[in-house]
Amino acid sequence: MSRVFSAFLAAVFWSVVCAAQAPPPLPPGFPAPPRDISAQPSTAIIRGHVFDAATGQPLRKAQVRAISPEIRENRLSTTDNNGAYEIKELPAGRYQLNASKGSFVQLQYGQTRPFEAGKPLQISNGQTIEKVDFSLPRGGVITGRIVDETGEATADVQVMAMRYQYIQGRRQLTPVGRQSTTNDIGEFRIFALPPGQYYISATLRSGINVLDTASTDRAGYAPTYFPNTPNVAEAQRVTVAVGQTLSDLNIALSPTRLARVSGTAVDSEGKPLVSAIILMIQTTGFSAAAAGANQVRPDGSFSIANVSPGDYILRAQGPTGLAAAGAEVAQANVTVAGEDINGLRITGVKPSTVTGRVVVAGADTPGAARGLQLFALPASNEFGILTSPGIGRINDDGTFEMKLQPGRQLIRQNSGPGSPQMAIKAVRLNGVDVTDGGIDVRANEDISGVELELTSTLSDVSGSVAGARNEPVKDFTVVMFARDRQRWGFASRYVNMGRPDQDGKYKVRGLPPGEYYAIALDYIEPGEVQDPEFLDRIKDRATEFSLGDGEARGLDLKLVAAT
Repeated sequence: MSRVFSAFLAAVFWSVVCAAQAPPPLPPGFPAPPRDISAQPSTAIIRGHVFDAATGQPLRKAQVRAISPEIRENRLSTTDNNGAYEIKELPAGRYQLNASKGSFVQLQYGQTRPFEAGKPLQISNGQTIEKVDFSLPRGGVITGRIVDETGEATADVQVMAMRYQYIQGRRQLTPVGRQSTTNDIGEFRIFALPPGQYYISATLRSGINVLDTASTDRAGYAPTYFPNTPNVAEAQRVTVAVGQTLSDLNIALSPTRLARVSGTAVDSEGKPLVSAIILMIQTTGFSAAAAGANQVRPDGSFSIANVSPGDYILRAQGPTGLAAAGAEVAQANVTVAGEDINGLRITGVKPSTVTGRVVVAGADTPGAARGLQLFALPASNEFGILTSPGIGRINDDGTFEMKLQPGRQLIRQNSGPGSPQMAIKAVRLNGVDVTDGGIDVRANEDISGVELELTSTLSDVSGSVAGARNEPVKDFTVVMFARDRQRWGFASRYVNMGRPDQDGKYKVRGLPPGEYYAIALDYIEPGEVQDPEFLDRIKDRATEFSLGDGEARGLDLKLVAAT
């Protein structure tokens, strides 16, 4: 697959699986706003060491990254021969730190369990924080061999470790960590796995990107799970301990009949979608897997060979990928059952133009929103919602214009470095509040009269957590969510979470005014807060509180054991 195809598939994948938070950060694939480093001093320093957890020896050339989603800061340092690192000239803020190296498990600062979110590090201007150390455990290793139905070794099989995770509020089987490809004698090796339980899948996609082939051979192999089944419900989980090596996990591929999917892709005027990329995104089994890609021919025709049975989204879009919000996109749902599918015709849809203005509460001039960036999120987390993101910048006079694909869209904003920290107060369409319901964007229908009201006065809830005997607790996750269950779920502004900093204090910023639950749990799975069933289970043990517009309040909580 070409680099263009690979980059495009990665962008599509992450646009689907990226879990939205409240307020959401700018999703991967969106250009970041220009960074004005003169807007605030950069004088803080973080220092520490990275060690091998098993031996205590320093790790050289380990990478330590500091990320602040609030101020869009992303810095990287590499350890020296003594395992020491230093990240300097940092602006004040709240940072997430992670350390990684080769076959070791990547860890975030403050992480105590596999797949747990780390803790933030709060730093002030001019502050130097020492001894922010990491002890990286050796990752687990899984090795084995992939053969065909006759026992013959099979090369070039993609082998992945997978586990169920919450993606966009739904529990999905998702690849974890590095992938492996079998060698000439069918051997694979997956390394650097965090301890946990996994499903092992093997997929042979030989020739799926061949543009045209006269072959009538449809014999092939379905994605197969350990021990030897194409059905994930019948798959066997394997448990990997810290640094453990599991050997001889052998898989015999499951024979199946492959199909060719062919047709034409045209734009809204019936003209060929020249130079577009045609994608097969499989939605069977987990959130979004790139199953095949090809380029549309000059006459608009396309053909993707060797497609295994399953449910897919067939999508044609320009080669510039997700950033091309103004491009036409053609999309259809396809079920492949082993027989060729010919004569498909997918027709592109022009993006609609959405225009409006931005007002800032309490500001006299429209220039108060200068430097902010707007983007759109799909209001649904269904597999079929693979719309290209709309991106818009706010003009000096407060007006904006966005190109959006059809569908119900939520308009959000991003406050980058050099621009004021703001939150959405309301989105109105011709005076009607559509902040959380979204705008219904129809094909060939431009929309005007959108008013986006922002505020620089963000709510702030902070505090500490105590245990059963009132002892201070420094390892917890605070979840805050609206008492109105209609405000739960994907991309909700009314659900947020916080982890304690180095002093055991948590902070949750930017919640809209309203009536809320708050609960401090000893552990939750990443993304679980977007699952309404999870929130329903914990609400009866939560503390109720009210939050005013832009209110800053303290809220101390008792630790609750997750069930």
